[in-house]
Amino acid sequence: LVDVPEKVDLVGIGRPTRFHELFRPAGANVNFIKILDPHRIQIRTYERGVEGETLACGTGSIASALIASLLAKVESPVTLIPQSGLELTVYFTSRGSSFTDVYLQGDARAVSQGRILPDAWQ
Repeated sequence: LVDVPEKVDLVGIGRPTRFHELFRPAGANVNFIKILDPHRIQIRTYERGVEGETLACGTGSIASALIASLLAKVESPVTLIPQSGLELTVYFTSRGSSFTDVYLQGDARAVSQGRILPDAWQ
């Protein structure tokens, strides 16, 4: 949880946390969230594999919503506002520390495209 997501040193904190020994060997995404109200969260994500900030992260959004629920900060549905500004909504049923019926809703957009040339298959 952070007070001002825009001021977080995303790479300075995200990179060492992503590679922390607790998360070896695969590593982890690192999410920084601010609870705006019981149904809204602002989120920034340092994503493994990308090794930097991404515009949105579905798994990070779900994890953040569920953790915030465990901390009694939010309740379903939770709308997350990532760097892209395109809202994602997480729906879930909670029973104590267990969750069922977890769903993510949001836009899916192509942000780039490419071609694999025939010689790449050899």
